[in-house]
Amino acid sequence: MASRLAHRLLYVVPVLATGLLSGQAPPADMILINGHVITVDSRFSIAQAVAIGGGRFTAVGSTEEIKRLAGPGTRAIDLRGQTVIPGLADGHLHDAGGGPGVDLSGARSIADVQSAIAARVKASKPGDLIVTNSDWHEAQLKEHRLAYRRDLDVVSPDNPVVVVRGGHEYILNSAALRKWNITTATPQPAGGRISRDATGELNGELIDRAKALVALPPQPKLTIEELQAQHRKLNAAGLTSIRYPGASVEQYRLLQEM
Repeated sequence: MASRLAHRLLYVVPVLATGLLSGQAPPADMILINGHVITVDSRFSIAQAVAIGGGRFTAVGSTEEIKRLAGPGTRAIDLRGQTVIPGLADGHLHDAGGGPGVDLSGARSIADVQSAIAARVKASKPGDLIVTNSDWHEAQLKEHRLAYRRDLDVVSPDNPVVVVRGGHEYILNSAALRKWNITTATPQPAGGRISRDATGELNGELIDRAKALVALPPQPKLTIEELQAQHRKLNAAGLTSIRYPGASVEQYRLLQEM
């Protein structure tokens, strides 16, 4: 993530101190120098360096000031102008992405979506169900739209395909609509919608409670090791706190155990 930005960022936990502490403080465990430290304090101060001790920020200041807090065992990192920001917080995150199914996280166009699904179709038996994971969003595609039924039919005319878009939508190809007998005569479910295109034909999109018309295979049971790996992935992207808007009881217990 950081490498994609104009200025490479070093993500760290929130800066808790501005200005140097007294000279009685023990040597820092680590110092970051020659950087562009965005403190996000009340003045939105920009500093050059920080000192860290005991897992907390102990000082923020100029490179020369922070160097004076180093001892023989202090680890020094020369940022060479890289930017340091407080840890990011995500207020609505279900998981860190990935998981079983066709991975569309790297797709940047409808053609990329089609290519990823076509590869899975080629590796599957005739009639096998093809399902994606939800690790993508249409905003990442140059067309800025979903891949609809006719897009999916091009690469999978016979295998049912269900594209999972977040927690609120499925997009089905024609074979999947036939598999679950969803037609223009299917009633619109309460709290959901079966979408149509401009001609009035089904475009394959099932929204919210309309998803209940489709029975996908159960997800593999989440383990604490997998959940820990998800959190390490989030940390690597600069996230130091997240809020789950909803989770199963099983996942809740795993979070408690962590």
